[in-house]
Amino acid sequence: MQILWYLVKLFMSLGLGVVLAKLVGKDRFQTVTGKVLDGVLYGLLFLMGVNTARIPNIIAQIAQMGLDALIATLLVTVGCIITAALLGLVIHRKTSAAERVRQRITWQRLKTPALMIGCVIAGFVVAYLTSWFNWFEDSMITLTLYFMLFLVGMQMVQNGVNLIPLLKSPLMILLPLSTVVGTYLGALALPLCSSYTLRESLTLVSGFGWYSLSGVLISSLGNPHLGAVSFLSNLFRETIAFLLIPILATFSHFSYSSVSIAGATSMDVTLPLLKKSLGDTIVPLAITHGVIMTFTAPFLIPLWYA
Repeated sequence: MQILWYLVKLFMSLGLGVVLAKLVGKDRFQTVTGKVLDGVLYGLLFLMGVNTARIPNIIAQIAQMGLDALIATLLVTVGCIITAALLGLVIHRKTSAAERVRQRITWQRLKTPALMIGCVIAGFVVAYLTSWFNWFEDSMITLTLYFMLFLVGMQMVQNGVNLIPLLKSPLMILLPLSTVVGTYLGALALPLCSSYTLRESLTLVSGFGWYSLSGVLISSLGNPHLGAVSFLSNLFRETIAFLLIPILATFSHFSYSSVSIAGATSMDVTLPLLKKSLGDTIVPLAITHGVIMTFTAPFLIPLWYA
């Protein structure tokens, strides 16, 4: 019942943001919302670092956490490639080779993830080396998380996210579904390669590439260690997507896989690369896929953690 109420509050926070943005008009406060959301997000990541520093014997665990995150990412990526490729075979989709150009990974693309990692590291170092955050409580992360989801709801309206395409094509549902299945297929193998239980494995991969949310959300549920691993795993997922999208896009059977491995980032961070690699026709599918993954993550993470 406690987890159910937690899910309701997450959904209410997101919904209230949507309602408020519709009431005041989607073109009002758009810039302010974006800036406040960035500030709250970086603040949450800093607090996640603080929370991680409070894990007993954390220094001895860091290397293993990174290795576990990398293994989880590779398993999830393989799972998504397989399920999305099978979906492509079933639908018999033929993709055009037009506009399939490779893009280099530039600092502009890496800047935001680097800043986010920096916030986590800064919070960790300050909390580990000083007593400045002895007053800190886990509940502060939870309250800030509700506010962040409220702002996310506002921003989705302000950015004109439209879910109507979901009603027009079965593929709009089938591809996100294949991403969920592929992600969890990878998670099923994780207990064989690590000390995590099946439930913990399913929880840590359920961010679907939304690393800034997954780590904070799991930490707020009371497991900062798993939250840190989830943060790294979903961050690695985005990085690997940048490397693999141009490669997978050169093979028609893996065009859907290019979108699937991107997870929630297919609607924003990796969208330009998907467009360049697969052409304009992939954009509506990529955006819808990312939106569904973004909606799904905040509810599946606590559901598996229960």
